[in-house]
Amino acid sequence: MTTRLLSLCIIAIASVLSAGAAQPVVANRQTAGNYYAYPYPEKPLPVLTPAPGGYEPYHMEHYGRHGSRWHIGEWVYREPINLLRSAERNGKLTPRGKELLAQMRKIEMDSRGRDGELTQLGAVQHRGIARRMTANFPEIFGADARIDARSTDVVRCILSMDNELQEFKAFNPRLEVTSDGSKSAVCYLNFHDNVAAGKYEAVKKKSLESIAGATRPDYAAFASQLVDDPVFVADSIDAKALFESMFRIAANAQSHYDQVAPYDLFTDSQLHNKWVYDNADWFLRFGNTALTEGAGPMTQRYLLRNWIESADTAVMNARPSANMRFGHEVALLPFVVLLDLDGLGREINDLSRLENEWRNYEIFPMASNIQMIFYRPTGREYTPGDVLVKVLLNEREVTLPATPVDGPYYRWSDLRDLYLSRLGSDGGKLPEQQPYY
Repeated sequence: MTTRLLSLCIIAIASVLSAGAAQPVVANRQTAGNYYAYPYPEKPLPVLTPAPGGYEPYHMEHYGRHGSRWHIGEWVYREPINLLRSAERNGKLTPRGKELLAQMRKIEMDSRGRDGELTQLGAVQHRGIARRMTANFPEIFGADARIDARSTDVVRCILSMDNELQEFKAFNPRLEVTSDGSKSAVCYLNFHDNVAAGKYEAVKKKSLESIAGATRPDYAAFASQLVDDPVFVADSIDAKALFESMFRIAANAQSHYDQVAPYDLFTDSQLHNKWVYDNADWFLRFGNTALTEGAGPMTQRYLLRNWIESADTAVMNARPSANMRFGHEVALLPFVVLLDLDGLGREINDLSRLENEWRNYEIFPMASNIQMIFYRPTGREYTPGDVLVKVLLNEREVTLPATPVDGPYYRWSDLRDLYLSRLGSDGGKLPEQQPYY
């Protein structure tokens, strides 16, 4: 009996240690890039600069990415099981491999029917963001304020929007709120530009070749942690696919409260190198670079046009208001570049510089958001030229491509003119719909 109890204790302790080893530090979780969970309030919240004397906030333009989600595609959760099944049948799994396969089967079962859906954590992220909005800018969401919220037709975006709106209504039940989640808004909330995509694909392989070579891990060594026969690994295991598959699972485990991320399988350098490549790939696709003729950020010209037109309707309106938009990282990331927030729109053609100058996880974690806050003078008549704005990227004040009036505050008329000049020959106007015959 004593021996049996001792054995059970040893197993329990080993399990705890294994789980503890799998918990990643923040730096490793950041290597997940677009899977990185929203960092607040885990990290200290940024301190905001008070408005200039005699000014008050009264309007917000906003774009937010959906919160943490399940992986998109049932294959993501099934792939590691399929890759390890032959080793299991042939008795080739290591103890860690057996443990991992059991974990993957549990996660795959939990994921069924949840393809790409918002997780519980994703909902909590948006509720926290909304609460902090009302705390930071009560003037915008109080009294007789009005909110117009639009979302793409994707469920996780609609639910992200709904969670924020519920918090706004809890703050002020008198709020007038309209909301819509529709394909009709995708043209500016999640526009896909085939021309820009073609330019990216044309240069991707050549441009990322050197980075790929420098960051390529020893896939066989990685697989040996799970499969105990090197010959079997070489003959029967797609070790590269196994590495990529487990990285996807590890990266997105932070979207859940109850998933243990298998980061113990990766070295810090493997995680860092994987991020270096992925970061360069995201930049090449959406950053400002001559390699793609600057096509990436211009994919969001329709969103910028909508942003400016929406602001124009509110700038001289006495009623406090907010125009909220909910979509995806493939829109938010190039929009940040197009707006040139914190200098992220500067042109970079040497991709080796990105590691120190352009970090994707700082831009588009799950639930990432842009808040442009409009301020007007109090107690006197004002003109559009008097209106100031500041921008928060993920709730942190950022610089804008104009001359500031006071700290992070800029004249909206200056920015409006600058952004309109960036919209190109079509002015960012959506093509007119053709009649149906």
